[in-house]
Amino acid sequence: MIDEKYSGETHQTVPPTPNPVPQPPKKVRRVGTFTFGLLLVAAGVLLILRALMPTLDLRFVVSLLPVALIALGIEVLIYAARPDVQLRYDGVSIFVCILILFGVGGSSVMLQLWNEYGPSARVAEMRLGDELQSDATAALRAAPGLGDNIYDVSVVLDFNHGVTNPATETVQPGDRAQLYVTVYQGRYSSAQEFASMARQVVDACQADGLPFNEYRFDTYTYEVPDGTVTYSLDMETAWQITAGADALAENVYQSYWYDGNAFSGYEDMANYQQEMIRQDLIEDYQEKFGESPTEEWLEEQMSALGMATAESAA
Repeated sequence: MIDEKYSGETHQTVPPTPNPVPQPPKKVRRVGTFTFGLLLVAAGVLLILRALMPTLDLRFVVSLLPVALIALGIEVLIYAARPDVQLRYDGVSIFVCILILFGVGGSSVMLQLWNEYGPSARVAEMRLGDELQSDATAALRAAPGLGDNIYDVSVVLDFNHGVTNPATETVQPGDRAQLYVTVYQGRYSSAQEFASMARQVVDACQADGLPFNEYRFDTYTYEVPDGTVTYSLDMETAWQITAGADALAENVYQSYWYDGNAFSGYEDMANYQQEMIRQDLIEDYQEKFGESPTEEWLEEQMSALGMATAESAA
């Protein structure tokens, strides 16, 4: 019989591995849904306020896009801290949030454009323009020496603000209110006299409290005789409107007329006149002799008329 000896090895029994306890499924949270709902509520409140207060400007809403991003970030932080939540980004809600911001802000822009350029604004501009034109005409007729020299007075209005009631609208800061005055030909013989007239017109309008911030002065130019000098002046800045006649005279534009054309200087008019006479001489010579005249003949004819050709002047 063979004896079995103890080998000294220790045998341990490994217990079976228990089955893992099933974890509950994570809740899916769509990031952007809460922000979307919040913006819907805010947009509805703002639109109601604008309906109650038509002058409320909602264009600032467009600048609140960072606030929407902050709200989305808060959603991410809250749900990311919860281990039982699985995040899923709701791209549609995020996109619609952006559309809401631009839609609410854009609606205010459209309302502003409608108020500034729509029928109400045009009606208000026409009504107020007619009133200012009538008031300006009365003020200038009462000013000494102006009534008989003025041919026409007109008003140009351009509102840069919203109009809610055309019947009571007035000129506001930032609006354009221009008085356009046309004087008869020959009533003023120098830029200084024309500038003095312009200064008198502005003073008369300001004395009557008329809200013009631009002035334009011109000369009636229908059938202008040759050699006539006409004047014009634009006053568009606060400096010009408050400047004296001497300073304004430096800004008066002079036009020299010949053959129905206006020239910026007497020299330009004289050159044009000489060129027309020269062309007439050439045409007459060609009609009589069937050929073009020589420069010597042209120079003699121009000299006889008291004029010089370009060649002889050089």
